[in-house]
Amino acid sequence: MIENDEQLDATLQALGCLYRALSTLRKSVLPINPRQYALFAEGPLDEISKLQAEINEYLGLAENTVHAAPANALREAGPPYDKKGKT
Repeated sequence: MIENDEQLDATLQALGCLYRALSTLRKSVLPINPRQYALFAEGPLDEISKLQAEINEYLGLAENTVHAAPANALREAGPPYDKKGKT
């Protein structure tokens, strides 16, 4: 639980690290194995949700302003063109 602005700053830094970790996973694992990416991303995503809830509580934001990611949020959509590369 965040009790002061120093802890808030540390929590925000931790969020940044988690998002950078997800970005690295997305670049290195997702193109090779999307299922493995989804599995590896679960931990950071759970921690991001927890930290964001702590931040919201400390800042006095309503709980209903935080929206959970849809279950298929990690699925990548295909390119917006057909197999010949045309739109």
